[in-house]
Amino acid sequence: MSAPHALEPGTRLVDRYRLDEQIGRAEDTTYWRAQDELLDRAVGVCLLQGDDAGAQRVLGAARRAAAVTDPRFLRVLDANETDGVVYVVSEWVSATNLAALLKGRVLPADQARDLALEVAGALEAAHQEGLAHLCLTPEHVLRTSHGQIKVAGLAVDAAVHGLSGADGAEAAARDTRGVAALLYAALTGRWPGAEPSEVAPAPHDAGRLCSPRQVKAGVPDDLDTLIAVTLDAGPRHHSHDDPGPARTPGELSRRLTATLATSKIPVVRPPADAEGDTPPPYRNGPYIATYDEEGPRRGRLAGRAAYVLVGLVLLVGLGLAGWQLATTGLGGVGGRSTSGATTSPSTTSAAQAKPLTVAGAVGFDPEGDGEENTDRADRAIDGDPATAWTTKTYFQQLGPGGIKKGVGLLLDLGSRQDVASVTVHVDGEPARLQVRLGDNAGTQLADFERAAEVTGRGGTATARLASPQRARYVLLWFTELPQQGASAFKASISEVTVRG
Repeated sequence: MSAPHALEPGTRLVDRYRLDEQIGRAEDTTYWRAQDELLDRAVGVCLLQGDDAGAQRVLGAARRAAAVTDPRFLRVLDANETDGVVYVVSEWVSATNLAALLKGRVLPADQARDLALEVAGALEAAHQEGLAHLCLTPEHVLRTSHGQIKVAGLAVDAAVHGLSGADGAEAAARDTRGVAALLYAALTGRWPGAEPSEVAPAPHDAGRLCSPRQVKAGVPDDLDTLIAVTLDAGPRHHSHDDPGPARTPGELSRRLTATLATSKIPVVRPPADAEGDTPPPYRNGPYIATYDEEGPRRGRLAGRAAYVLVGLVLLVGLGLAGWQLATTGLGGVGGRSTSGATTSPSTTSAAQAKPLTVAGAVGFDPEGDGEENTDRADRAIDGDPATAWTTKTYFQQLGPGGIKKGVGLLLDLGSRQDVASVTVHVDGEPARLQVRLGDNAGTQLADFERAAEVTGRGGTATARLASPQRARYVLLWFTELPQQGASAFKASISEVTVRG
């Protein structure tokens, strides 16, 4: 067989892979879009001259990478040698790489963070298998037509470029810096890494890499700090409580998750009363927090206004309650609540029903890979409103004409319980979700019976069942996701309370 760079479209490898289009070349290595004629599917093929020592390293790396099953990596499907040519066959997906996504634009902070979380999570899984990437660039990160993130070139591209010899700690640190560099690029449209990329290089000031906020206004402070300390960028800041750079993908992922709260949730300062005392921090207390520069004075005025408002609400509520009792006495029946769940005068209210213990939670995605950020699911039931489970980020809305009919969060009550209501704290709007119940941990939507539906405009939404129903599993099934920015869709649940 001819040398890899001399092969023509239409060439067939091992009577199976037809080379259709050369899509890249690096010295004596060529990259092709090809067709697996045996399985009738598109694949990617990397070709190297087999008598080169580097080609044997690539072959070994590809065979090790083939054992990694994390769906966030492009899978290695085949790797071998034929007629003096080493070939590596990988999964082919319809996708756009990050470099192309950043042409003329940057990603919103939440999308950039989610992308980095996906890549960091994938690399953490690879490091647990003893593999590293070592040469991440925006071209290695792909966003599929379904909004999923894929990482290309695990171990293989490092072998192609002769990168080796890093021990476990150094490999982890290098990949961590690679993810931080990707996040930098996503936020600024500039590439800070040493590896070549189509993304314009990041600027330097007096020989030092500028921090993201020096390049682009509006980058959240916590993300800027995390990137700067990990990449040693921007002005040097010395602080006794500075956690320093992230050193592993797992550590970076955990610290990125912490920024999910601090970047979005302002600090709530309860208003002071006339004597300057601070009222107790009631979780759902009737006060209004203010965030402008006028400080305590505005807080006191807002607090007093809130108490007046609560009084008016109580008066209106008593009037409505009296009207409802009157109409009920005249033969009226319960109607539909604003949440969409059926109510009746005999139904026990959510406030009267007892909270049920939720034993566990998993993401639910029957039309995708089966799970939806299950590693974050416990955050919705941990009692901490500063942490949250989120769906993956989609770039098309759910629904009959959307990317999927829905995605969800499945709660396990540990045993069959009477379920009367479900209260969900949702970030963003609008969000439409169904409450479905089942006795078994099914894998399909049909395994759970629909019990109620709520349409949330952000904040707290409560679905009250017409009457308590007995079940072990509660499925929160999103049929519409809140919109994030101009074209992204994602739901976030900080807390769930199930009452029986």
